[in-house]
Amino acid sequence: MLVCLDPGHGGEDVGAIGFSLLEKNVCLDIAYRLRRKLLAYEGIKVTMTRSIDINVSAEERSRWANEQDADLFLSIHTNASPDSSLSGFASYVSVIAGYETRRIQCWLHNQIACFLRRYGVVDLGKKNDTEIFGGQLPVLRKTKMPAISIASLFITHSKENHLLADSAFLDHYAQCMAEGIARIYKCKPRENVNSFCE
Repeated sequence: MLVCLDPGHGGEDVGAIGFSLLEKNVCLDIAYRLRRKLLAYEGIKVTMTRSIDINVSAEERSRWANEQDADLFLSIHTNASPDSSLSGFASYVSVIAGYETRRIQCWLHNQIACFLRRYGVVDLGKKNDTEIFGGQLPVLRKTKMPAISIASLFITHSKENHLLADSAFLDHYAQCMAEGIARIYKCKPRENVNSFCE
């Protein structure tokens, strides 16, 4: 199966800013770690909508995933708010997403929430893109395969910002997501990998 990873933002679009972190850099970092973890499983291939710090439009991202005939589209972001007390993790699908997309969202979301609970991160729930500012995520609506957006913690929250800057945490986080995807598609590890979400 082919997983298309979509590191949010890039280039002039830095995304959210939290303390010294830029969302575009965090997203790309997570995507590279996740790519490496996924390739440790049999039967999984990975493509990315961007692999360097460049501008990529929503249309280009979805078109790339469609042209590659990906089986899963995973858009990686952080949360942010002017209110620095807000925290937590959420996942999003298009409001018009079908059963298969929502099933995958449910499995993967629960896997991630289980892992993040150990760090005291609140589960904000499985959401539709109509629940965000602006009312929709075009990149989720224009892909032909199941498409999910992961909002990885609040970059504007002091504790969660610290986690997003922690290389060890990000590595475990990527492993957790990789395990979730592998379980959904019943892919076995090529080698022994530690489980962080049991």
